[in-house]
Amino acid sequence: MTQQEIVEDVMYVSDVQVQEDPVHEIADQDVVLRLDAVDKKYPGVHAIKGVSLTVRRGEIHALVGQNGAGKSTLVGIAAGSITADSGTVEIGGVAATDPSPAWCREQGLAIVYQEPALLPDLTVAENMRLSMPEDRRPSVGEQVGWAEGILSRWSSVASIDPRTPVRELQPDARFVVEIAKAMAEEPKVIVLDEPTEHLLPPAVAELFRLVSELIDAGGAVVYISHRLNEVKQIAHTVSVLRDGALVGTFDGAEVTEQDVVNLVVGRELTRAHTRAETRTTALGDTLLEVTGFSGTGFDDLDLTVHVGEIVGFAGVEGQGQREVLRALGGLVAGRGTIELGGRAVKTSSPTAALAGGIAYLPHDRHHEGILPGLSLRENASLSSLGRLSRVGVLSRLRERKATSETFASMRVKAPSAEVDVATLSGGNQQKVVLSRVLMTESKLILADEPTQGVDIGAREEIYTILREAATRGAAIIVLSSSAAELEQLCDRVIVFSRGKAAKELVGDDLSEHGIAQAALSATGSRSRVGTALRKVTFGRKLARNDLTPAAILAIATILLAGVAISQSEFYLTARNFGLILPLLATLAFFAMAQQVVMMVGGIDLSVGPLAGLLVVVGSFVLSAYKTPIGMIIGLIVLALVAAVVGLVNWTLAVVVKINPLIATLVTYTAIQGIAYLLRPLPAGKIDPIFLSYASTKLGFIPIMIVLAIVVAVLLEFAMYRTLFGIRLRATGSAHATADRIGVRTKRITLIAYVGCSVLVVPAAVLLMAQAGTGNASIGDSYTLASIGAAVLGGASIFGGRGSFIGACLGAVLVIQINTVVQFIGLPLYWQQWLLGGLTIAAAAFYSKSRTLAERS
Repeated sequence: MTQQEIVEDVMYVSDVQVQEDPVHEIADQDVVLRLDAVDKKYPGVHAIKGVSLTVRRGEIHALVGQNGAGKSTLVGIAAGSITADSGTVEIGGVAATDPSPAWCREQGLAIVYQEPALLPDLTVAENMRLSMPEDRRPSVGEQVGWAEGILSRWSSVASIDPRTPVRELQPDARFVVEIAKAMAEEPKVIVLDEPTEHLLPPAVAELFRLVSELIDAGGAVVYISHRLNEVKQIAHTVSVLRDGALVGTFDGAEVTEQDVVNLVVGRELTRAHTRAETRTTALGDTLLEVTGFSGTGFDDLDLTVHVGEIVGFAGVEGQGQREVLRALGGLVAGRGTIELGGRAVKTSSPTAALAGGIAYLPHDRHHEGILPGLSLRENASLSSLGRLSRVGVLSRLRERKATSETFASMRVKAPSAEVDVATLSGGNQQKVVLSRVLMTESKLILADEPTQGVDIGAREEIYTILREAATRGAAIIVLSSSAAELEQLCDRVIVFSRGKAAKELVGDDLSEHGIAQAALSATGSRSRVGTALRKVTFGRKLARNDLTPAAILAIATILLAGVAISQSEFYLTARNFGLILPLLATLAFFAMAQQVVMMVGGIDLSVGPLAGLLVVVGSFVLSAYKTPIGMIIGLIVLALVAAVVGLVNWTLAVVVKINPLIATLVTYTAIQGIAYLLRPLPAGKIDPIFLSYASTKLGFIPIMIVLAIVVAVLLEFAMYRTLFGIRLRATGSAHATADRIGVRTKRITLIAYVGCSVLVVPAAVLLMAQAGTGNASIGDSYTLASIGAAVLGGASIFGGRGSFIGACLGAVLVIQINTVVQFIGLPLYWQQWLLGGLTIAAAAFYSKSRTLAERS
């Protein structure tokens, strides 16, 4: 088929929307997915332009196009994670104009996103169960065995323990989990968005085998990939998108790979010769000299790179090449001598490496490359601020000029340099990250999978950019899983095996075939997914368990008790515990209330003033009634007041989108003002009968401390054993991801804020028992104490992790500190010093231990 024929075919196809091509004339009942006149606009970008697409049973329908062409937006609309401005989505014969992710899943559509939709703080089994339709979802008790059965189909390429938290998995293992859970839904149609970018070749072969089984069983697949050889290998039908519009739909057997390339870029594009073939100047002097370089995964490496040279790192995954690159960039530890331009360079950290002239381009742009929330300009200039500043003051004019020139040379497609980098397509995000590296003007560039997730047009542009950087005098080391890429880009290639440089390829030996042969002959077997195979040590089990902080707190409390006992005989008396335990019960309810909101990533500063307001309200509603019914009505009034405050906090934080700290600080001020308006001074008398109920004891143990323990155990159970609890943790773990898999995060967050406020009610009742009157300021000191207790108990301030039992034990430690300080005769300000110091130490310790567990 000639280029002219392709263009004419495109014109015809565009006119008739090609939905009923002659190759697949199948009845409508075989249509499993239909998008009809779907349109989507963002500020400054017309992402999807009236696209109509039909996918039929038994069909692998490939969707190709450059980054920014609209592929991910289109499938996001099909999956309900993106709302179209107009058009309809039809799945299995049922249509909707505004589908939700849950609706799409229930109708039979599953999707594997380009960035896995997994919740990092949930285990593999919990992630897989949460995404299942209701009729296929196992019970909590069965989820581990169920997940093991599904993952066993991938045992030849990955051994993954379903009990492992997702945050501890490597990117390739995460993709295996993502694909496995989507396949487990047995959908009518599955959307695979760049599914092989992070997979090793054996995993790709396994994926294609499972896709074939799905097609044979009557399913359908929408396959999105920049790897045209894969598209040609498996696709029955190919649709091409360009600039948000459908260029055409073609029979996969008749359209050639070169035809698709030309359609994608809108012009004829031929493959360039290799860099070695096109080099016109000799290499310069030695720039990088590495001697005796060793570290985790590699040993005793000697390496020399010249000025203007591009050196490739290749080999079977897991043979040490990536570890070497990251060690040179300062991301992991390495030992040995590194000289750049004749000067020794330290690589103890990325900052030290950059200061020495080494810049690193990460392969995982989502987690190590872009900074979501910052603009393109800020992302690109971040590593060059010193060069763009004078006496510590940034020149905004120089920054804008430098970034604009770099973006123009790299053809970054964006409405402006001031938009959030997270709004760009993957390829344009990669160009922004590469811009940051180039703007450092470093002598050595380490490029780890520089074109991963990038379309054919952008890939050629990145090749050109790297070649130009080398021509200007930089040395470049490129690590790539694509032998074809290394052949096209590099002057020589070093093949790694078992942590050593096993072979060097230059000249005629530097070919795609030669690289592949050297990699396979250098090692007998390809490693499986590494992270999943590592033995889970006792230390790692402790680090990942959310109850570990509670155990640490229990030990600390016992040690402090020993100190108190050695100083005073009064500590172990019923009278002392009769004084301490009511205070403990009060703080325990505050801590559990705070923990609920911290699970969704918030902090409620209003809990203390809310308690004061409830005590004031109680001085009115609980003094007017003498009967048990009256007391119940009074408690209902208190619960309603608390719920209204929680609703206000949620509205400000989620609907109005004010930062939770600021939102609850506003509420703090407002409700404190209302409380003082009602009771400027302590006044009013709360019904003594009610107070006697609130102060009931079993011996010297208050009934409210028993209630606090029961509530903590029930909440702990609910958080891990109920669907709502898992959704609560999911919302805090990764809010946007939870949205994409169908968790109603707004509803969950509403329940969290209201639940927090309602849990303050029993704390306020205990304060009423202590004061007996309406006192607006009685709860103020509990705000910071509740945060401290929750953090001591292991709560993450970013959400997703924590323990209600841990929060209660945090409250125990806080009360214990206050008691011991008094027993050993220290000034009272030591209570605040110790609480603040321990809170900071606990947050740092838990964060570091979890980070080490993930990195290990």
